Amino acid sequence: MKSNLKKIAAIAFTGITLSAASYAYAASSGYIKEFVYYSDASYSTPVGEKVVNQCRGTTYSSGQVTSYVRLVGMEMCGGNEF
Repeated sequence: MKSNLKKIAAIAFTGITLSAASYAYAASSGYIKEFVYYSDASYSTPVGEKVVNQCRGTTYSSGQVTSYVRLVGMEMCGGNEF
């Protein structure tokens, strides 16, 4: 009985450790990307923006989304600019 509990505890501990390690890797392997949306093909009038934070798994958007979009900024998680 005790050996079964030890095995179960060891398996659970290993699973938790692997899960935490993969989460830490995923959090440090993404990018923060900033996009600006423009009103037309002249790209002179910005009408919206979007920031995709792959480090935290969040997205922020404001304004209007159009098909005229440019990537204006990108950095790796941890603060290193790309």
